[in-house]
Amino acid sequence: MQQSYTHIINLEFEAANKLLQIEQLENPDNAILVLHQNYIDFLTIIIGEEAEFFSTAKELKSDRIDFIQAGDDSSPYYLYAQAEVHLQWAFARIKFEEYLTAAYEIQKAYSLLEKNHEQFPNFKLNIKGLGLLHTLVGAIPEKYQWVINLVGMEGGVELGLAELKSLLQDEEMEMYHSEILFLTTFLQLNMTNNEIAYKQLLDVIASEYSDNYLLNFAAARLSHALGKNALCIKVLENRPADQGKYPFHYLDYLQGISYLYSLDYEKSEMYFNRFLKNFKGNNYIKSAYQKLSWIAFLQQKSDEEMGYLKKIKLEGRAFIDEDKVALKEAEKNHLNSPKLLRARLLYDGGYYEKAQLELTSENKLSDYAGFFDEYYYRLARIESKLMYLDEQVIAQYQKAFDLGKKSKNYYAPMSALQIGLIYEKQEKLNQAKIYFEKCLSLSDFDYERGIHQKAKVGLVRVTN
Repeated sequence: MQQSYTHIINLEFEAANKLLQIEQLENPDNAILVLHQNYIDFLTIIIGEEAEFFSTAKELKSDRIDFIQAGDDSSPYYLYAQAEVHLQWAFARIKFEEYLTAAYEIQKAYSLLEKNHEQFPNFKLNIKGLGLLHTLVGAIPEKYQWVINLVGMEGGVELGLAELKSLLQDEEMEMYHSEILFLTTFLQLNMTNNEIAYKQLLDVIASEYSDNYLLNFAAARLSHALGKNALCIKVLENRPADQGKYPFHYLDYLQGISYLYSLDYEKSEMYFNRFLKNFKGNNYIKSAYQKLSWIAFLQQKSDEEMGYLKKIKLEGRAFIDEDKVALKEAEKNHLNSPKLLRARLLYDGGYYEKAQLELTSENKLSDYAGFFDEYYYRLARIESKLMYLDEQVIAQYQKAFDLGKKSKNYYAPMSALQIGLIYEKQEKLNQAKIYFEKCLSLSDFDYERGIHQKAKVGLVRVTN
């Protein structure tokens, strides 16, 4: 069972299933069997995002819970395995917008883990589940929070991440190291804005990214968040061989973006097309076509650009932020200034001096008429990374906020968030609070969920 788990975390599902078949013949009552079968289905859904597989696999859930419940209730794995199955399905359902059922499953998992923690306080796998749940309390949309409140679920990002990180230092948890490292990275990136923590996690992953797909994804996302695009490209170019593994096509999408950040249009196009050809899910399809439309726009290939804008409207779905933004952009049927777009791409890749040159060399302010909120926002982001004085950076963000607060662009709320973070760093907590609240007062803009999530977490920090 330990070997099968290792294969599962490496996405080697065929090898894992062979071991599970042997176990089924030799120890048919072993409930770990169905937990591992559930792991395989869960990872297949999260990575592949195929609606048909999701519909078929979710029918197996109640039988698996029943099978575990028929097992040895004196084992610390008895309640843990049930909680894990509920938790995995909650994640899978969030992917397919089944929020109400997901909220109940999170509630159920929490109750089981709390009970198990009381009965077996030294059973460390409890902390893996509870750390995840404590961090995720705020991730369920507000209209379903009442379900979570029914069991008095409490937690917080800092508590949950601290619990997970404590397990990374624990030799007894060595077998679960890759999974915990992946989960911690995922949560740290989505719930915080902490570059020191990103660097620490990248150091812990070290060269393991070339042995494990999940850690390759984690290292690529961390290096991107740190503005280390050359490292991101290196990580993705040195991903594990795909033979015998469940395909992780999203890594092609990430590689396409990484090459786009360095303005290598040819390689970028190749990886986006590879992703679109092979990926059978619905997320990131519109976004991939959006990036191809950008490449055509920057190369002044207007016919290709129009073709991609049509594809954005027709293909994939608009559920995640990246796809919603792509669709909104396509419906305008035009892109903004090429200088602003190149500056944005170079900034996202960590090429800050080059990004600044795009906005400042041989340019007149009138070049950005109609896009002033974006211009000041991008200038502030770049100057912040180039270590300009906080006062100057705040002044640029303030201009972006004032000019953009009535539009549906994300530049104003994101500027408010960034000002809040600067004031928090300066320990001017009252001013930080004002700007986190300003961010939260704006709604119906691109990337709203992620930006609001970070503002909410910031507000909790400065209020406490």
